[in-house]
Amino acid sequence: MKQKCARKAFELIEDGMIVGLGGGSTVALLIRELEIQKKNIRAVTPSQDTMELCMEHHIPLVPLEMVDYIDIAFDGCDELDRNLNALKSCGGIHTREKIVASMAEEYVLLADEGKWKETLEFQYPVTVEVIRPARKYVRKRLEELGAVVTERRADGKTGTMVSDDGNYLMEAAFSHVEDTEELFGKLEAITGIVEHSLFYGIARKAVIAKKDGIDIIERD
Repeated sequence: MKQKCARKAFELIEDGMIVGLGGGSTVALLIRELEIQKKNIRAVTPSQDTMELCMEHHIPLVPLEMVDYIDIAFDGCDELDRNLNALKSCGGIHTREKIVASMAEEYVLLADEGKWKETLEFQYPVTVEVIRPARKYVRKRLEELGAVVTERRADGKTGTMVSDDGNYLMEAAFSHVEDTEELFGKLEAITGIVEHSLFYGIARKAVIAKKDGIDIIERD
């Protein structure tokens, strides 16, 4: 299904485009397709792993800080609802991913049907990137919203994991969310949060791979 999803995404790319490429296995398949078909594009990525894949597959790269516009961007997700709101929690690079998404004329999420929900179920926590001085304050505010908060840890490393930009990463697990938009607004209002992994109202389109075909969903 991921291969079908990558091939359908490839059909949306035209020669000469600046293309945003996020992380994950489906994006990796898309990169291979770009090399095989010799598509003439330049890539921008928030992901170190994707950057290395682009170099391996001879895809020209432009540093993220050197662009202010992207024609189309693709990324995976952990959960996706019918309004194309998404959780992108597992990677921990959501701040840079949102920068890419904001610059893109069209931001497209790639998913298989198992991730497609009527409404977000928050089976994954909301990952929150926090500036260091706000660590205790943000934790308290998230707990007041009803979240069970843990600080992300890495095997073989003591202390809280930090993002590529040197900020703390926290996981806010919500057992029940009635209103995704309301939660989004409350997270946005907490001083000290750089960004979070709830992508609300950002994606314009999604490519959903199913066992019996591909659906392309567009947000009204």
